[in-house]
Amino acid sequence: MLKNLYGEKRAALTQSELNTILAAHERYVVYQGGMRAQLAHKNLNGLNLANRNLTEADFSGASLVGANLSGSNLERASLYCADLRDCNLQSAKMARADLRGASFNGAKLMHAMLDNADLRAAMMMYVGSDGVSVVDNERRAGHAVPLGVDFSNCSLKGVSFGNAKLDGANFSGAILQGANFKGARLTNASFKNAVLTGVNLKDLGVPAEALEGCIRDVTPEAAARFDELKAKLDAHQSWITSGGAQGAPANLDGEDLRPLHQLLVGRPLTGLSARRANGVGLDFSGSHIQAAKLDGADLRDANFSNADLRGTSLRGARLSHARFDKANLCSLPLANGAMLAPNFEETDVSEEQFFGAIRDGEIALAETN
Repeated sequence: MLKNLYGEKRAALTQSELNTILAAHERYVVYQGGMRAQLAHKNLNGLNLANRNLTEADFSGASLVGANLSGSNLERASLYCADLRDCNLQSAKMARADLRGASFNGAKLMHAMLDNADLRAAMMMYVGSDGVSVVDNERRAGHAVPLGVDFSNCSLKGVSFGNAKLDGANFSGAILQGANFKGARLTNASFKNAVLTGVNLKDLGVPAEALEGCIRDVTPEAAARFDELKAKLDAHQSWITSGGAQGAPANLDGEDLRPLHQLLVGRPLTGLSARRANGVGLDFSGSHIQAAKLDGADLRDANFSNADLRGTSLRGARLSHARFDKANLCSLPLANGAMLAPNFEETDVSEEQFFGAIRDGEIALAETN
């Protein structure tokens, strides 16, 4: 347990008391009365806060050891110096949350979103009957962001890890675009298959094997292929609009598609082949991608909102944090009367990513542990 700095025990809430506060907070955030949750310095150990709207709630200095916040919206919430040891934060949304000085030892953060969150080292000062006391994570848990924290497959775009202690942290598969690691301690940390675009790799100071398979900035060689890739897209569009009389179907297998930037928005891409392509973070919104072959492609953080993906095969694709809001994921009717369903087998997509998508049945997803 953490040292009590108030000279008295943290106020422990029952699940019933907490539910009342959270219900009032959820009314507050949608402007229907209620009251903002003020849970600073409360003892919420082991309680259930899963799948709640906790936007801008105040958990400063609170103890949430072993609590369940999976699937909850914690955007812009204050978790300053909060104790999140063994906390379940899987699939939680913590964009722009204040996590300075929070203790994460043993926390589950798989598939959580922490874009632009602040995870720098911090300490909290109190004025009590015995004078000024300090919460310092280095004293209370041995490190600002404790040993071995699992950030695998998290979205951590723009996160500040300045001066944080991340010894043994697992960033495998995480999206770390634009993250700041200046002054961070990363002994035995792993970044395998992570997205490290816009990250100063010198700040990491980790051996080459810790960066195995990671996605880095677009190389000059890949950028130089822009004209060739654009020409293939233009020819593919002509092939579609002319019913095959002009142009040619595009084969972009294995290509780095990132130099195309916004050229894929609202684009006719029916029948496209882009197996094993790198499309990390690309915007396919509003595109027509029926019966395309995207097997094994890296499409993490891609935007498929309002896209037509009927009959498209994404078998084995990487789709963590890809968006499918209002995407058409129905089966595609074929000329012979058969129906071609989209294929998401062996992908890392989660059911939550399909909320808001258009479907005509269940989509078979790979089981996750």
